[in-house]
Amino acid sequence: MVNSEAITLSQQIAVHSLSPGCFASVCHPARLGSLTSTAFGGSSLAIAISAAFQQSRRDFHLYSIAGYFIRPANTDRKLFCQIENVRKSKSFETREIRLTQEDEHGIRKICLIALADFHIVEPRSMVSFATAPELITLPETTSEQPLKGPSQASCSGIDLYQDIEKFIEMKPLSPGHGLFHSPIHKQGMLTSNLPPPFPWPIHAERFRARSPLFGEAEQISALAFYMDKGLAYIPALHHGYHPSEADACASLDFSLRFFEHGLNLEEWHYTEQKGFVANHARVYSEGRVWDSKGRLLASMTQQTILRPNPRIKSRF
Repeated sequence: MVNSEAITLSQQIAVHSLSPGCFASVCHPARLGSLTSTAFGGSSLAIAISAAFQQSRRDFHLYSIAGYFIRPANTDRKLFCQIENVRKSKSFETREIRLTQEDEHGIRKICLIALADFHIVEPRSMVSFATAPELITLPETTSEQPLKGPSQASCSGIDLYQDIEKFIEMKPLSPGHGLFHSPIHKQGMLTSNLPPPFPWPIHAERFRARSPLFGEAEQISALAFYMDKGLAYIPALHHGYHPSEADACASLDFSLRFFEHGLNLEEWHYTEQKGFVANHARVYSEGRVWDSKGRLLASMTQQTILRPNPRIKSRF
């Protein structure tokens, strides 16, 4: 086992083959931060993607992976992936991924199930465009300012992401880069029957990998590792809740789509995250990532369970 203090991101997301279609993580999954003792969902997702890449033909690129987090993984044992090829055509390859972990009795329990789809590079496109960030203009002169206000990273002594900061350098941006308006407020639709606008509807930050990544599989897996961060927490933080006030806060499902495959996460990238719907103790959120040239690289949507503890009052 690799020394946990010396593990690089490349090692953290790596897998090795056990038998045809069966892979194991090189390292134990990483924890997210001080709020939870279970493994970071992004760590499980990165391992699933890394395993799916092992059977991909060279000219095929991952453009979509969607699935469900079934149960949290532990950080004291490895993860296993069983890959089944369900489609292999001239243009597409589709794989079913079952990520498991052994319990105390050595029985493998499923933690994540997903479908991953790979696509060739088409010779040309009928149309070509991409949406731009809401808060800044890319490319722009880098001006990383510390966040002035509530930060995702640290909240009253709870460091949400301390265990992944050794892999990813993150710099939250100042609201001076743009207007953090609620969409309801901007559209002039505020009524007594609708939720009031909240002060931090968009979380924006720059990030980059702290160590080298090798090849497309590592770049894509590392981006997935990062993009799972925060989507479960931001709706509560935007409404002024402390993370400890949630009785349950975890990702239920995910859909991650990649729009480019030539990535270099050692360079600075930019992300915006926001929530869209919250009801029935579930929240739907999205995160988008652009590179420094302004290319929209990926979008991740998630629905998460956000159940309040009995001592607090719900806010609308």
